[in-house]
Amino acid sequence: MGSKEKKSTIKFQKNKLKGVVKKRKESNKFKRQVIKRQLRRGAPIDPHKDDEKKLETPAAVDTTPVVNADDYFCNFVIDADETLDLSDDEEGDLDALDAFEVVLGPDQNIAAEGLDDDVEEDMSEDEEDEEEDEYESEEEEEEEDDEEEEDEDEDMEEDNDMEEDDKSTLVTYAMLKEWSAAANKKSPAAWKKMLLAFRSIVRSDEPSKTKFTYRVESSKVYAKLVRDTLKVAYPILSNHIYFLKKEKYPGKTKNWPKLERVIILFFNNCIRFLRELSHDDIIEYVLEHLAPCTLYLGCLPKVSREYLRVLLDRWSDVALSEQTRNACYRAIKHFSTTAIDSARKDYMPNALKGIYLVFANRSTKMNESSLPVIQQMMDEAADLYTVNPKMSYEHANVYVRQLADHLKKAKKEHTVESFKKIYTWQFVSCLDFWASVIAVTCDPAVGESSPMQAIVHPLVEVCLHTIRLNPTAQFLPLRIHLIRTLTGLIDSTGYYIPLAPYLFEILSSDIFKGHGAVAVDLPEFDWSLHLKTPKSYMQAKSYQDSVFNVMYDGLIDFYACLGLSIAYPELAIPAIDKLKEYLGKMKGTRFMKSIRTLVEKMETHKNYIEQKRAPIEYTPNKLDEANAFLRTTDFETTPLGNFLKKRIQQKEA
Repeated sequence: MGSKEKKSTIKFQKNKLKGVVKKRKESNKFKRQVIKRQLRRGAPIDPHKDDEKKLETPAAVDTTPVVNADDYFCNFVIDADETLDLSDDEEGDLDALDAFEVVLGPDQNIAAEGLDDDVEEDMSEDEEDEEEDEYESEEEEEEEDDEEEEDEDEDMEEDNDMEEDDKSTLVTYAMLKEWSAAANKKSPAAWKKMLLAFRSIVRSDEPSKTKFTYRVESSKVYAKLVRDTLKVAYPILSNHIYFLKKEKYPGKTKNWPKLERVIILFFNNCIRFLRELSHDDIIEYVLEHLAPCTLYLGCLPKVSREYLRVLLDRWSDVALSEQTRNACYRAIKHFSTTAIDSARKDYMPNALKGIYLVFANRSTKMNESSLPVIQQMMDEAADLYTVNPKMSYEHANVYVRQLADHLKKAKKEHTVESFKKIYTWQFVSCLDFWASVIAVTCDPAVGESSPMQAIVHPLVEVCLHTIRLNPTAQFLPLRIHLIRTLTGLIDSTGYYIPLAPYLFEILSSDIFKGHGAVAVDLPEFDWSLHLKTPKSYMQAKSYQDSVFNVMYDGLIDFYACLGLSIAYPELAIPAIDKLKEYLGKMKGTRFMKSIRTLVEKMETHKNYIEQKRAPIEYTPNKLDEANAFLRTTDFETTPLGNFLKKRIQQKEA
């Protein structure tokens, strides 16, 4: 009996404990709900209640995504006069390399990677250096003669400067050649000397009186020092920072604490050097040899951020060549996918934010020189957003909603100033940016559903409402630009967007009413460089022709995107009727022949689709044949496709 009573008592206590825990959970849940309601209504919470203080933190957690301005709208743009936020480094940081020795296998030699490809040129360069030294010595003698004629005060200042310079050792070509030979054998001591000299050339222009162990005065020594210092960096570091089988985070390796300051100094000076470079070939060389070292950046958040900012700055630099900007983009992509932080996460979120914000900052103006740069940036950014579609959706959702909020605010205020904030190249280019991203990530040819498909509808809505915001004749170029953007979106994704009404609206505009067009000698209107029509073009006959041609091409391109759809006849019939209506209104004008041709081609293509779909049996429950309709047909072999091909050839001729 005693054992039974004991068991029943334990069971009772367990049940009682469960009941107490359950009541506490319900009580806590009720308190959370109360606090949430108070927060929503703006009612103050009693600060003296300890329980409510404890529950305040979990109450702030919400299932809906909260936009943090600090996270999504942080500054990745570097101003011209801005100094990089890098921790200061000292020459003493490199003393850690003294504790490491050469680790070299029988077949390990950096020369195999091309470090000494120019060995044959060294002899001739040495001879040239000797001649230069003789020439420099003669010049020094002449300068000394001139200095004797100057004032005594200036002589004293120059003597002091010479004394300071004498403290640093001049790096000669022979000295550097000896260092490179040792670094070729993976000598940390030799690389230390090269880093000291490299640091002196990078930071030589700083206003602070920094003392350096070495100084470089020869351009040939300068070029070889940069080349060799970067080339031996990864082979030497990888010899002493090696990973275990499972661990891929450099911060957990054996020698990382000893070499951390060395790596910080190396990257600090590489980043400063990269920012100031103006030669395309040197920038590409630096990026190429920094690429394998970027895995160490994950352990250095501060350095990583500045490295990414400098890469984004050079990527958007109009002064650099297309090839160099592409090299910068590849470096951004490699860094964002290779480097991992202490939480074992990559830097892709930072790259996605930075690449969009820098693009938005650079797209404020559009001209002949910036247009190809903006287009290249859009294409490369879209490629980066394909790496992680789920993460890309999170970022796109935030930024597209931001654009929608700006548009809603402008519609609500409905003032000229609010319209000006929307009808800018920056706003329109951002719409182009996300259309380009969706076109790549939601391509049906990939055969996979992307989370980015959820962004299609809000983006299209923003574009269409932007078109309707201020539909005046002067802003026709902006509407044409967005119609072209949406047409490209249809062509890439297969989504249907009703653009025909916006194109037919152009034919009904005041531009084609009456015969008031004047023949004025003006340059051809470039639709890709204007959002607003200059007043000098408004009454010009050439502009009227240009408007008709861009509307005509827009109609052809729009219906060409739907040319292989099984529903093409139903979509084309209203357009054909509308074009026939305009034929009657435009009798006697120079546009009748083109409209009549388009009507004939659209009717021919409609009949072609009706003939092809006649034998197909499909119902709402059996759409396989309808979805596979003309999937293997080449569009150029169809009537409308052949017409489009010939028109493109006429333009290019």
